[in-house]
Amino acid sequence: MNILPALKTGKLIAIYAPDAACTETMTLIAELGLRGPVTIMDGGNRYKPYQVAMQLRRGTVDVSRAASRIFSRRAFTCYEMNTLLSSTPSLNHPCLILDLLNTFYDDHVPMHEADRLLKSCLAQIQRLVLSGPVVLTLAPPLAEERAFLLEQVCAQADEVMVREALVCQPAQPSLF
Repeated sequence: MNILPALKTGKLIAIYAPDAACTETMTLIAELGLRGPVTIMDGGNRYKPYQVAMQLRRGTVDVSRAASRIFSRRAFTCYEMNTLLSSTPSLNHPCLILDLLNTFYDDHVPMHEADRLLKSCLAQIQRLVLSGPVVLTLAPPLAEERAFLLEQVCAQADEVMVREALVCQPAQPSLF
């Protein structure tokens, strides 16, 4: 899933996958970190700095310089995600929002409140898109009644990439 050519200022790309495209996103973060600054906002504890560092090591001997261009922030609730997005300055570099809806799937947050906060977040994301490309990763909702949140985000995206879960087929090992 090579989305580097699709990253352009003014584009919002959503990647929908059962695991919120965790492995692919770490590769993308490393690639972007090798090229310049990148901002990461994590809503589902998906950011794996060690994995990114290993990817960076494959691309440069100066890992610390590339790693210093990667700025990460974490939200533990949908309220924090809203605050995190509204406090992020519009910069002229890519922004990745990992597992955006994870905190919105919390059943302790009333649906109307999750809807209100998501609309606010989407407005902030549109603001960020004006100055640089934004990539969102999304996982399926835990409960069907929260699926409308996913639909709202996908409706805002310029492009939605879907990665299906890999199905492992049983294989009979050979005897010889």
